[in-house]
Amino acid sequence: MKLKVYADRMSQPSRAVLIFCKVNEIQFDEILIYLANRQQLSPEFKDINPMGKVPAIVDGKLKLSESHAILIYLSSAYPSVVDHWYPSDLSKRARIHSVLDWHHTNLRPGAAGYVLNSVLGPALGLPLNPKAAAEAEQLLTKSLTTLDTFWLKGNAMFLLGSNQPSIADLSLVCELTQLQVLDDKDRLRLLSPHKNVEQWIENTRKATMPHFDEVHEVLFRAKDRCQKQREMATASKLGPQSKIIQFSTIGEKSDDPNLVQNTTDRRKHRRKWSRAEDAILISAWLNTSKDPIVDNEHKACAFWKRIGAYFNNSASLANLPKREPSHCKQRWSKLNDKVCKFVGCYDQALNQRSSGQSEDDVFQVAYQVYTNNYKSNFTLEHAWRELRHSKKWCSLYPFENSKGGGSSKRTKLNNGDRVYSSSSNPESVPIALDEEEQVMDLPLGVKSSKQKEKKVATIITIEEREADSGSRLENLWVLDEEEQVMDRPLGVKSLEQKENKVAPKPTIEEREAADSRSRLENLWALKEKEEREADSRSRLENLWALKEKDIEEQKKLTRMEVLKSLLGRTTDQLSEKEDILKNKLIDEML
Repeated sequence: MKLKVYADRMSQPSRAVLIFCKVNEIQFDEILIYLANRQQLSPEFKDINPMGKVPAIVDGKLKLSESHAILIYLSSAYPSVVDHWYPSDLSKRARIHSVLDWHHTNLRPGAAGYVLNSVLGPALGLPLNPKAAAEAEQLLTKSLTTLDTFWLKGNAMFLLGSNQPSIADLSLVCELTQLQVLDDKDRLRLLSPHKNVEQWIENTRKATMPHFDEVHEVLFRAKDRCQKQREMATASKLGPQSKIIQFSTIGEKSDDPNLVQNTTDRRKHRRKWSRAEDAILISAWLNTSKDPIVDNEHKACAFWKRIGAYFNNSASLANLPKREPSHCKQRWSKLNDKVCKFVGCYDQALNQRSSGQSEDDVFQVAYQVYTNNYKSNFTLEHAWRELRHSKKWCSLYPFENSKGGGSSKRTKLNNGDRVYSSSSNPESVPIALDEEEQVMDLPLGVKSSKQKEKKVATIITIEEREADSGSRLENLWVLDEEEQVMDRPLGVKSLEQKENKVAPKPTIEEREAADSRSRLENLWALKEKEEREADSRSRLENLWALKEKDIEEQKKLTRMEVLKSLLGRTTDQLSEKEDILKNKLIDEML
């Protein structure tokens, strides 16, 4: 199965993983997860990474997150990766791990924190925070000094005195490249005091070209976008904080899969939902979800396609533009959420209703409860009135039998022991007699409907069996009458004829021949039995020989594994017994 990489190219760790795969010619599918659209919080992606962060990979049955862990795994699992990225020398690996651990607690919070709080915060719905930006700048400056004086000391081109890049170089350089979105003066103020760091960034870029610039294209376009917004803010004498940069709309139109068109090209006029459209959508959802076999408990994609088709085919909306199934789904989610909240508020108001209050008074109380609880006005009264008589959204307290009394007039209908309020629709929820709870007739689910069909088929089968049984009884009755006729006493003539038909006794020669045939048959049976037993013994012996051979092979493989583990360790790391065992195994192999 092909490797899948879930990434957003505006994410520094995502860029490191993508560049690594491209440089080492690892075949993979890039699946875009747009952070600006919060796709990382979707249930589908959280099934891959419950932490809701990018990057993440799926390789066969393995699901892995965290960029450092992903880079280590890819270096170890794919033979095409050159050794200098993650050396086989354990001491070199340990030093790379120390750089990666330092990165996560020093350079990353410093660089990412400064860029987020000074430029990119509004793109994620966060306000710019000058205080947090100042704290992050202090940590970033300290980290750059540590890079310059400790990790990059000497004349080597890369970290840890190496002349070839490792996964640590790639991860840290992608982190610092994020500073490209800053103003040029601000970026030079941070990096120019550290000449070794600037040269190291350029060395890593050249070592991973052309893939480095290709993956970072979205960031370079973000830099241009930020610069234009700063120039516009300066020209209009407004602070740069008044402009909001959109992650998903940075840059001009491009063929890059991670880029989209400019904000002004992509932004379309949003058509508001009218009350008539809401009513059609509610009707579409109710009608589509009532079929217990076809439209209950099936895939959401097919379900919303059917609702979208129902909605767009409505005659009352013929003059309006079509709406996509995704638009219907989003609108229904909003309607359902707010109406469900209001139903709870309405039940609360209905349960506390005082004597003399009308239904409108109860509604006003429920409206006030909703406003107090959710700090917003309830603007979907029309949707609630459409849904209030459906069993999912109906009130738990029947209006005329709620707390506080009110009119006790009830109309008895010819429907068992149920009664209904005189002002209510007979299709609404019935009031229980003698305080007995009446079970609501919920729509049948898939299992219940299929069981009902099976019961009908069973009844038909039983009727067919009863008809078949009757037919067989009639046949048995006819056969019984025939047997009674045949079992009548024989007459004199019949007896004489029967005696004359008695077979003659066999001769001596016939009896001897029969005995000889019987003996021959017995001998043949004994011979066949002996042959079967001999064949069984032969097969058992062959199986035992194969088993012994397999045991010997297993022992040989075990010795080879033990020898392999001993050879992988130096002489100083082996005990005296282990050294003797190693020499003994070598002698046996030779």
